[in-house]
Amino acid sequence: MCMLKTQVTEQNKFFNTNIYHSESLMKLIKGVSIRNKNTATQYYSRLTLFEKFVNINYKINLDKLIQKLKSKEYDPYDIINEFCVFLQDNRNLSSISFREKIITVKTFLEYNDIEITPRKFKLKVRFPKTIFRHKEAIDKEDIIKILNGCSDLRLKTYVMLLAATSLRATESLSIRLKDLDLESNHATLIIRGEFTKNVPEKIKDKKELQRKLIGRIPIKLIGDLTIHSKLPD
Repeated sequence: MCMLKTQVTEQNKFFNTNIYHSESLMKLIKGVSIRNKNTATQYYSRLTLFEKFVNINYKINLDKLIQKLKSKEYDPYDIINEFCVFLQDNRNLSSISFREKIITVKTFLEYNDIEITPRKFKLKVRFPKTIFRHKEAIDKEDIIKILNGCSDLRLKTYVMLLAATSLRATESLSIRLKDLDLESNHATLIIRGEFTKNVPEKIKDKKELQRKLIGRIPIKLIGDLTIHSKLPD
């Protein structure tokens, strides 16, 4: 079944698409993309699925759904529960993915001034229980084996950087040549704030860096390296 068209064609430059989407959906996506484009992309994927569900089950778009929720014609908890059933019947999802989709829908409704209280949400909305499994970091010996198994020098350098600094993959891949200062007494690496979730911090000297890397690889592998994060310009 085709999506119902809104009165306005949404040419979304961020997603480079001419697909008709509800204005209420695109307003949230554009707002989220200002802060984090990756998060906006995830929200977009989850909410277009919700939009499809609403179109199939209620023959209306999301803008009309918001209107009916505000006028009390529909109950938001019933809508979310029915979406849970839709996901269970039509998608083979992990409990975490399932929960993420439901929470994103809840965020969307709240963003559009639909009141959802935490207590009622917990009582009325049921979805698969999320099981968090214990994960252990790999030890120093395993890291050294991985490094020794890297035949490509560029790959080995990248893995060594991850192991020695605990950087996330996105953080390390965001590094530019101008973020490196290898000329000073203390080599410096700047991680831009828009690519890190951490509060800006500065590792001042080799001893402090070594303290942060206890249980990882020998400090001699990275030498004198100062790392600090930088807020977006």
